[in-house]
Amino acid sequence: MRNGTKSAGGPRGVLVGAALVAAVALAGCTGDDAPAPTAGPTGSTAGLVSVGDGEAVVEFTAPGTYSYGGDVRVAVQPLTVEGRTMELRVTLTPLGGDDEADDDRISVFAMLDGSPVLSDIERLTQYKVIGIPNDTMETDPVAAQTVVDQPVLYQAWFPAPDEDVDVLDLVLHPSWPTVTDLPVTRG
Repeated sequence: MRNGTKSAGGPRGVLVGAALVAAVALAGCTGDDAPAPTAGPTGSTAGLVSVGDGEAVVEFTAPGTYSYGGDVRVAVQPLTVEGRTMELRVTLTPLGGDDEADDDRISVFAMLDGSPVLSDIERLTQYKVIGIPNDTMETDPVAAQTVVDQPVLYQAWFPAPDEDVDVLDLVLHPSWPTVTDLPVTRG
């Protein structure tokens, strides 16, 4: 078991221990009626969530980051492979709680503080956003902005994994739980 993980279903998806308090299984729904974690991981099994068969969206509430102190509602869609690339789609909604930033526009960069990373723990492979540091294949994280309670879509493209890869783990921010077993769909 890995520290601070969220399970998004698949063969390794298991809800365990303290995570049951802060997690809910999502299978074939958007999770609108489901409670979600309101803080980052605090123990070795904190914040586990299952997305089911890959058709659902993982949703959770994450704590503020260094650049944006308010909570953020995060909705992660299954990964989509087309050709040699894999697309990640995440909707971020700032929920307020940052007295300095809540009255202004809030950028994706402020909510994420960096780029996401996908990992295949079984194959010891890590996938990073395609490109060089100042020119990556992702939504412009500084230009993409929103206001409190309004979602913004963030997209990023990674190298496609091998055909036999069905799930990957996702880290959006180091202080947020890892989304494990995020389904990989092929177009």
